[in-house]
Amino acid sequence: MENQPQGLKEIVAQQPYITCKSSFFGLFHHLVYAPTDSRLEYKNRLYAPVVREQLKELFSLTDEAFAKRLAKTNRYEQAVNGNMLVECYCSKDRAFVALCLKQFTQIDYVQVSEVHILQGDAAQQAAKVFDL
Repeated sequence: MENQPQGLKEIVAQQPYITCKSSFFGLFHHLVYAPTDSRLEYKNRLYAPVVREQLKELFSLTDEAFAKRLAKTNRYEQAVNGNMLVECYCSKDRAFVALCLKQFTQIDYVQVSEVHILQGDAAQQAAKVFDL
């Protein structure tokens, strides 16, 4: 099982259109994007240093500018041992995406961007660009 960052999960869970549903007699909880009743999944993608500056510039934009830039961006090539990490929560129907960028420094990944939350077409485009 992938290690899920608690900070990103807490930010996503605080959004007004995200609900927490329990299953299996209340033993398990999962987040759901309420408008489409689609369950959220945690995913991460690693990228090589070659695209570091492109990713940093992209993730430094406001949510609106971020979405506009994604509409003009092709898929980023993933790397097996990349030092750039994109963490996200994505609904199964790709109508909701929350992303943040981390960079490997010393012995761990450190967050270098704010969390970007996208819905609708912008979320679909983000899912395409980051292969979610």
